[in-house]
Amino acid sequence: MTTVVLAGLTACSAGGGTVPAADAKPVNGGRLVYATDGEPDCWDPHTSAQDVTAFVQRPVFDSLVYQTPDGKLEPWLAKSWRIGANGTSYTFTLRDDVTFHDGSKLDAAAVKANFDHITDKKTQSQYAAGLLGPYAGATVKSPTEIEVRFSRPYAPFLQAASTTYLGIAAPTSLRSGADKLCAGTASVGSGPFRAGAYTRGQQRVYTKNSAYAWAPAGAGHAGPARLDSVTLRFIAEDTTRIGALTSGQVDAAGAVPPQQVRTVERDARLTLTRKAVPGAVDAFYLNTRGALFSDLRVRRAFQLAVDLDAVVRSVFQGTATRAWSVLSPTTPDSYDASLERSRPYDPAQAARLLDEAGWTGRNDEGYRTKDGRVLTVVAPVYGKPSLFSQAVQGELKKAGIKLDLAASTDAAEVSGRLDSGRYDVVETSWARADGDILSHFFLSTETSASGGHNFARVADPQVDRWLKEAQSTPDGKRRAALYAKVQGWTLDRAVAVPAYVEQSTVAVNKRVHGLRQSVSAWPEFYGAWVGTR
Repeated sequence: MTTVVLAGLTACSAGGGTVPAADAKPVNGGRLVYATDGEPDCWDPHTSAQDVTAFVQRPVFDSLVYQTPDGKLEPWLAKSWRIGANGTSYTFTLRDDVTFHDGSKLDAAAVKANFDHITDKKTQSQYAAGLLGPYAGATVKSPTEIEVRFSRPYAPFLQAASTTYLGIAAPTSLRSGADKLCAGTASVGSGPFRAGAYTRGQQRVYTKNSAYAWAPAGAGHAGPARLDSVTLRFIAEDTTRIGALTSGQVDAAGAVPPQQVRTVERDARLTLTRKAVPGAVDAFYLNTRGALFSDLRVRRAFQLAVDLDAVVRSVFQGTATRAWSVLSPTTPDSYDASLERSRPYDPAQAARLLDEAGWTGRNDEGYRTKDGRVLTVVAPVYGKPSLFSQAVQGELKKAGIKLDLAASTDAAEVSGRLDSGRYDVVETSWARADGDILSHFFLSTETSASGGHNFARVADPQVDRWLKEAQSTPDGKRRAALYAKVQGWTLDRAVAVPAYVEQSTVAVNKRVHGLRQSVSAWPEFYGAWVGTR
């Protein structure tokens, strides 16, 4: 989850690939320091739903499958797999040369222990269990063969198995207990880096796993990592983070804010790269079962009342783009480009719809009223409202709609609001390099109370059929066509209002090479190295 508004690279292409200098020769050794703006609340990817957890734990945990930066799937811890005739089972043949950081060997029993941990109610998985979809269990066939079963065909599983959330941990670490796993003190995987010293609120150190010899073919490197260590520094304040980069305290920094882009671009020592994050874009999900947005006319008015082109341009200054679908254009084989420009800003039509819905009065502040009630849209916010949310608030006021950004630092309070449906709109985004992310938001069974993300609280039988058929078919073109139907439906029924496509913006010192962006737009440290310039 990227946000809940409730709140080396010598040169790099827009797609996130790296182009090293012609005379650049890889160097082994050295360290890289990377400044990031976020730190996980919980470090256990089996429990946490935060995408920052997936990022910070990727160096530690390998997965059965690898997804290349351009979206292709290939073997990793699994040498191969075969899909059952009816699509309800996947049998993986595992590598026999993989060892965890504690010295134990990877085998089928270890993989089963991980799936058991994810699906155990005590784990309280907020996302990984959902990625397993209609999971029905796993059977160890031999030390190197495991069968994973589903109650119905489930085509998205291979991509799900490539994520850090389904990363494979040493079974001994899983027995450490939820407290240690979430605290980040029991992270033991088989990745190219070991989890090292950690100081909450400051930094985490990762040290080279010298035994590493099982990288996927598409990783861009083989054998142990080139770097001796990677240090992640957690610097939430934008100016401080970029200052650490320009002063040489760190080698690279993520989440470059719009107001700092020119500073980075003017610095001859730095390179700025951007990659659009795949998955569910930042969007407003309208509670269709609430008193306000159960009225389609009011939902459509909300959809048309904000000049999103202007707001995105003003707030992000080129570091994000206007979204036209709930899916990002970089989501592999899923995005429906025909929706672009299909729902332009139309304040006059928004006004007519609100009039038709009976919101014809005005109070002293200019907000619309009906039967003495002010047209108020309640949006739970965890933490502080973003500049973007506040800008949207101002736009809605022009239409007579009061956006109440109900901010709270109490996570339990915000979760309680979501689970009980005590809100009108939720603004959020969710990174995933597969169109099946739509199922997490629009399947009727994916309620907040059950750990899902159906914040629009929709329960449409046709949408359920489309999504389940997409999960059932291995035909990529058919899946894309079904995802297009869902994307179009969300706009036609105004159950969600796409806002912007987040760009992962990373600034890197030019002495850093090979630091490419993954399919999810996070930096991959495995193949990186540091030179003299």
